[in-house]
Amino acid sequence: MFGMLDYRAHKLYVILFGIPNKIINLFSVFGMPFICYGTGLYFSDDRFFQVIISQVIISIVSLLIFEIIWALILMLVILKIFQFIFTLIVDVIPHDGRTKEEAQMVVWNGEKAIRMFELANHPRTWTDEYIYDVPKNDWVQNLFFREAVVNRLKSIRDHWFEGDDTEVSPYMIKEHLEKNNLTQPWQEKIFTEKTYRALIIRYSIFIILLILNPFA
Repeated sequence: MFGMLDYRAHKLYVILFGIPNKIINLFSVFGMPFICYGTGLYFSDDRFFQVIISQVIISIVSLLIFEIIWALILMLVILKIFQFIFTLIVDVIPHDGRTKEEAQMVVWNGEKAIRMFELANHPRTWTDEYIYDVPKNDWVQNLFFREAVVNRLKSIRDHWFEGDDTEVSPYMIKEHLEKNNLTQPWQEKIFTEKTYRALIIRYSIFIILLILNPFA
């Protein structure tokens, strides 16, 4: 085992496990719908399941079952094994005053985790450079909602930088955004969240397969 600063350890983690993680994520989004569709198709070929509706029901049930099993395997087994192996190799050293827990988050998520930690600081401390970097946390956000995110953060920063209030809370920020018509729209909330986006793609593919039934 050897010591390594958290942000450098993240680069090593990506080198060792980046490709396996990417394959797992792609499979969960694009592979699972085909497996569940195939399950319904296979069992509906039996003489007891000749009606199309049975294929749909079996496919939906199998999707729900696979969702639960895959979530447990992915979150509690595969990723934990990757992380356990990595911690056996590298002794992570917190950098820039971070706690051990925060350092581990940096190892798994890199710059995204660092930016989220800074977002929890007082808005007066947010620099222009930081504000323009925040949309990079998600590629969809950076591509389609960058301007909205930057304007929202600048408005928050300027309000508390120029105002008399020194206290800030999530409720106060929400109230400020509502007054200035800068609240996050539902499209941004859904499509910039990786989990929601994966579910939308997975279920869309699944529904298309059921409707077109290409392998029947």
